Amino acid sequence: MIAGLGQASKLVTENIDKYNRHMEKVRDYLEERLKAEFGEEICFNGRIGKSCRIPNTCNMSLLSVDCSGSEVLSHCTHVQASVGAACHAQNRPSPILLALDIEEDVARRAIRLSVGRETTQEDIDCAVNDLKQAVEKIQSKNTCISAQRVE
Repeated sequence: MIAGLGQASKLVTENIDKYNRHMEKVRDYLEERLKAEFGEEICFNGRIGKSCRIPNTCNMSLLSVDCSGSEVLSHCTHVQASVGAACHAQNRPSPILLALDIEEDVARRAIRLSVGRETTQEDIDCAVNDLKQAVEKIQSKNTCISAQRVE
């Protein structure tokens, strides 16, 4: 097992630049697709100007639904993601996102999507479609609840 770990480390070291370029390209495609699908109803958290970011992560909030990122993910059938920031485990907005001056309501809706060295554009298209249908389910459910209250 130690020899296998050594070989894996060697392969990653030899290919890290290639892996990083691929992940950055796929992450950027993910963000382009999300922006195209959700328009002004999406906020990319922590994307500040030309700041240096890790190549495999997109942290975003969907503003078109009044619910947490966890609730959005619970309606997804394919996407597996996290909420908040990487070092956040409580059921409250991430202190990291709040420290970046992200509004509490936006931070509460945060979803952290990650890509890997084998993620394809087809995978991204599937994930964006999954998020879209999750938002549509939530909006439909909220419309039904609102209509029931009016009656």
